[in-house]
Amino acid sequence: MRSVHSRRLVFFLVLNLLLVLSCLPSVSSPNTPTPPGPLKLPTPTPPPPTPTPTPLPAMTTGTVVQAMTTKHEKLSVEQIDDLFVEFLPANNLLPAQYPVDTYRIWFRTRDEDGLVISIQADLRFPRVAVTQTFPVFVYGAGTTGIATKCAVLNEHFSGRDWGDYRGHMISYASQGYIAILPNWQGYDDQDRTHPYFVSELEGRVVLDAAKAVYDFFEQPPAKDILARPDTAIFLGGYSQGGHGAFSAGRMAPSYAPELEIKGLVGHAMSPDVEGLMYDSPRYSPYIVYAYRDFYGAEVVDPAEVFLPHWLPHFEEDVTSMCIDEVLQYYPNDPTRIYTRRFREALYNDRLADEFPLFKARLDANDSSHKVYPAVPIILLHGTADPIVKVRTIQAFVSYLCSEGQNVTYNLYPGVNHFLARQYSFADTLMWMEYILDGNTPTSNCPGVTAH
Repeated sequence: MRSVHSRRLVFFLVLNLLLVLSCLPSVSSPNTPTPPGPLKLPTPTPPPPTPTPTPLPAMTTGTVVQAMTTKHEKLSVEQIDDLFVEFLPANNLLPAQYPVDTYRIWFRTRDEDGLVISIQADLRFPRVAVTQTFPVFVYGAGTTGIATKCAVLNEHFSGRDWGDYRGHMISYASQGYIAILPNWQGYDDQDRTHPYFVSELEGRVVLDAAKAVYDFFEQPPAKDILARPDTAIFLGGYSQGGHGAFSAGRMAPSYAPELEIKGLVGHAMSPDVEGLMYDSPRYSPYIVYAYRDFYGAEVVDPAEVFLPHWLPHFEEDVTSMCIDEVLQYYPNDPTRIYTRRFREALYNDRLADEFPLFKARLDANDSSHKVYPAVPIILLHGTADPIVKVRTIQAFVSYLCSEGQNVTYNLYPGVNHFLARQYSFADTLMWMEYILDGNTPTSNCPGVTAH
């Protein structure tokens, strides 16, 4: 018992001694390594400043897509004179004053959504041996169709006959003008058709084409290009193109105030879309299809406008035939193309009641009752025009005169729609030269000058 008790006593003494020792501060041996302190991360090296990225060139409207510019044609004075014999009537056959170079360019404009797009134009100018300035003539083509293959710039090389726009533009360039003829929007986009008679888009194209002229000559693609654009600009067009040029004239003060517009030229101009449907029903399929496609199916239904005979292949017909085919395919007799309801509404001024959405779009794109800037206007028309009747252009003249515009109105006896440009060529040049000389044309409102 005693032995067991003694062993227990020794055990407790040893245990207490260990507890006491554990509470005493430890004494480091000289050879004991110092425990590490808190972990310290290395001080990071400051990163270099982020370089400011070099901005990409802005895709500004009215600028040329430089990489896509190509020389298209080079004509001597003799070649141009030979061309004139085929294009101009004898009383307008003026000898060429300059040889002409043609460049095919792409320039930037904006679509209906405000997106920058590129479209083509033919730019023609005098070829000179020393630097010389020339006025600018921006021209809008008439109706050629709404399919991409119907683009006006395709006319000459595809052997079509839509108005001989090549000869027309060469005629002005050879007389000392820098002349540009653009495609309308839609023709250079394989996924859409041309938005026919949409004023705002026409105006943008014309004004951005004018800007592109100056951009082209800022850095000419060849050293032998010595023509330079003067500040003076004329906007003109034939038929639908007149509608586009006058749309541009209205838009210029806000869209392109930097441009110096000297005058507006309308050759056999179609100022009123509803008036065109009234005068020339065979153009209506283009209008109806384009407005439905652009503004929405609720705006107009072809089945409410056209007789059943024209409906089974309506879209295929309209989007495949160019104007030379359409003029042969559709009748110009309203009783053979329009439904009775639409015909009676159109010819009795009841479109607003019967087709209000369509009427609203027609009015929005009507150039015949809009405010124009105070620039001289010349309208040149033939009495035998079967497309835009004299009554339609006369109503436009009367409106312009009532608004105090300076209007020169030349009416050519026996001349039809397709020859108005040719028979008024010399008069157009004289009118522009008169303005360039610092004169203001004498307005012949309300009279009519017959030639």
